[in-house]
Amino acid sequence: MKYIDSCLRKMLAAAVLFAVTGCISLDEDIDAQPTSDKFFDETEDYYNFLMSGYTSMIQLYGSDELYCLGAGAEDIYVPIDRWKGFEYADINSVGNPDELTNNPWNLSYKTIGICNTMLQIVRDSDLSPTELAPIVGEAKFLRALAYFNMTRWFKEVPLITEDNMTEAATHPDTPVADIYAQIVSDLTAAEGSLPDGRGGEDFFRPTSWAAKALLSKVYLTMAGYPLNRTEYYALARDKAWEVILPEKFDLEPVYFDLWLWDNRKTNKEFIFTFFADWRRGDQTYVNCAIRPWEGGEGGWGDWSGDKRFLEEFPEGDGSRVKGTFYLTLIDGTPWYQTADNQPFVGKLRDAGENSGGYAGPWNYPNGNADGFFSVIRFSEVLLIYAEAANLAEGKPSTEAYEAINRVRRRAGLGDLEGLNQAAFDKAVLDERKWELTFENHRWFDICRRRLLPEVIGRYYPERQVDDHNYWMPKPHDQFGIMTGIKQNEGYL
Repeated sequence: MKYIDSCLRKMLAAAVLFAVTGCISLDEDIDAQPTSDKFFDETEDYYNFLMSGYTSMIQLYGSDELYCLGAGAEDIYVPIDRWKGFEYADINSVGNPDELTNNPWNLSYKTIGICNTMLQIVRDSDLSPTELAPIVGEAKFLRALAYFNMTRWFKEVPLITEDNMTEAATHPDTPVADIYAQIVSDLTAAEGSLPDGRGGEDFFRPTSWAAKALLSKVYLTMAGYPLNRTEYYALARDKAWEVILPEKFDLEPVYFDLWLWDNRKTNKEFIFTFFADWRRGDQTYVNCAIRPWEGGEGGWGDWSGDKRFLEEFPEGDGSRVKGTFYLTLIDGTPWYQTADNQPFVGKLRDAGENSGGYAGPWNYPNGNADGFFSVIRFSEVLLIYAEAANLAEGKPSTEAYEAINRVRRRAGLGDLEGLNQAAFDKAVLDERKWELTFENHRWFDICRRRLLPEVIGRYYPERQVDDHNYWMPKPHDQFGIMTGIKQNEGYL
């Protein structure tokens, strides 16, 4: 490519990134295509461009919206009256659901658009195939993750790729099966082209192991509702085993230590994690949102744990309780004497010294904290294997028992044995909800296993739910931007 002075190139890059990542409006081009690709000379330029995709995802994972969308699960309690419908799984009772659904939609499509643009640009690149492979793999990994979230929230959405970006504004909703086919294709390609490991400043980028792990979870989800492709349980089992067998990852000995800022880069368990950095402009609010305003905490108290869920933790599981919940405020007030009378979130509390750390009050203005958000970690892969193997094989195997028991031993619980298929399946689902609390997983487990009547019936027996409650309403604001979409059944 034509040589461009380095300083000019960086200025062009900054201008393009601003255009690509700005808020979508009716007047903007939603295909995220830059005005020029002349500054893509070196691998660093491609990676700098992809960073804007991370920025959007970090903003999403560090926001209230991601967690409150899943408030229909047992772990999350929402004290804000206008959001209560998300907790009841009765979103038609919410006056303006767009307040929580718009950002996940917009931020996900921003990442998708950035990845699509990158995949177009590499077609004309002067870099070698060896240099391009990890760039392509990273773009496909991020796009797959964004679509995986989108279809689990909103069911059918427009599938926009590098080949149909000009149709983004008018493309109709794509069947769920086709969206999953693209996700599998992207993750399979990423698995084959991403590096085995990362080091130095690239520690946060996905590896081939991250693609394998996420693909195992995608297969597990495809085996459940709405696709109900039960043959995918075997694929989920096999892909999870590929991550388990080499012993590249392991459980951290102390569950609490996983959630400490100082350990975020060194623990052996995180397979793919988003890391926020306020110095590069990442904005995360979840650290403040989960802290109450009282007791010296100085937070917003937008959402918390649910005391009924805390009471369900198995006796003897003190290790996970300590790592999951924050039960005593800075001034010594116990959670049950606070205004909302609910336990608070411990996992997302420590976001570095600018956020007050684990033990201090929120003290950084404007939401500019750091933070880290685990997308998939080794304990979940063990539980994916246990669930998928049992359902694929008709009974729990020795390996399936060992997978779940490794997770239980760290929590201080005894080994399981002698269970039939149904009892083992329930044990795995229970283990997932305790192990992965507040990590944006339980709601999706409820959906793929169609557990909503059971869960809502236990917590809110007066509420009635049906299959439409497994999906979010598409944001009303988007119908004037993406004119091909249709609202999900059951919503106005």
